Amino acid sequence: MVLVGVLVVIAVLVGGVARIGARSGPFRASVNRSFGEQGAVLVDQSNATGASLRRLMGAMPDQDRRTLQVELDDVTTQAGNQAARAAALAVNGGVEGRFATVFADRARSADEVRSAIDGLLGLGPLPVAGAPAAPASEGGSQTLLSSTDATNRIAAAGRLLAQADRNYQVVRRSLAELAGHARLPTSRWITTPSTWEIGALATQVDLVAASTTLAAIPQLGLSVVQITPPAVPSPTGVVTPGVSVLSPTQKVVLNAVLTNDGAVDEPHASVTFTLARLPAGTTATTRRSASVLAARSVSLAPVTFAVKPGNSYQLTVAIVVPAGQTVVAGTTFVEGLQISPGT
Repeated sequence: MVLVGVLVVIAVLVGGVARIGARSGPFRASVNRSFGEQGAVLVDQSNATGASLRRLMGAMPDQDRRTLQVELDDVTTQAGNQAARAAALAVNGGVEGRFATVFADRARSADEVRSAIDGLLGLGPLPVAGAPAAPASEGGSQTLLSSTDATNRIAAAGRLLAQADRNYQVVRRSLAELAGHARLPTSRWITTPSTWEIGALATQVDLVAASTTLAAIPQLGLSVVQITPPAVPSPTGVVTPGVSVLSPTQKVVLNAVLTNDGAVDEPHASVTFTLARLPAGTTATTRRSASVLAARSVSLAPVTFAVKPGNSYQLTVAIVVPAGQTVVAGTTFVEGLQISPGT
């Protein structure tokens, strides 16, 4: 009887396991298919990002600094977002975990390419829309990469990308063999391995370093100089070019906007304000400094000069032109000021 009882218990256990297995098979297949569907969306996005990186690698020497930085940032941001989403899908490890690793390696490689190019050219990621603006980078404080160092770092990123491509093929085959036979799209970031070899990369990096459109050229200008009180009509009715007639006042307030149309940040831009009494009198001078990011403008702190009604002055607002700036148009503002007599 004991033996019979034991056999009955064993039979019940085996039957239960068989039923669990039968039920878990369809469940696992459903999970795998769901992962495949969500993963396929990410793979399509990753393929588009990889294509952007390949195009960028060939187009860099012909771009300007800001466009290049925007595209580097876009590729890096896209790859990072895709890696985060892949990690969120990897709740069960296994194939899902290896899938997430592929995306993490691609994101790391994209960031390494950006860092190498930024280090070569003295660039930096652009501020995120809506985020507080970072100060302009200190001139001379950034240690630039040599062409050799930049080439080696990009080559290392390429090797990691090639490894990620190989690992993805393993993930794709493995998922297809599991319950549900889910299918992922093909995906390869390196489609022409020769372009990522050290010799080809060295040539491309040299072209980037020598590109005139990527050169760090400064270009500061005065976009606004506002005088308060504003000019009034001339008492004689005759307008003299370069001369503003102001209402009776004992002070003049100046507001200026400094614009950086150059390709580099200007952390120590400086503007000199000078007011000289005419015909030959005292001169007052004040300086304002500001940090101006490339392609940005800043309003300088107001400058106030004491004046006397009935007197004439010459106002000069001049940018201290940074080294390397060859175009000086728009860097100096000169205006005669006639202060109307008091009543």
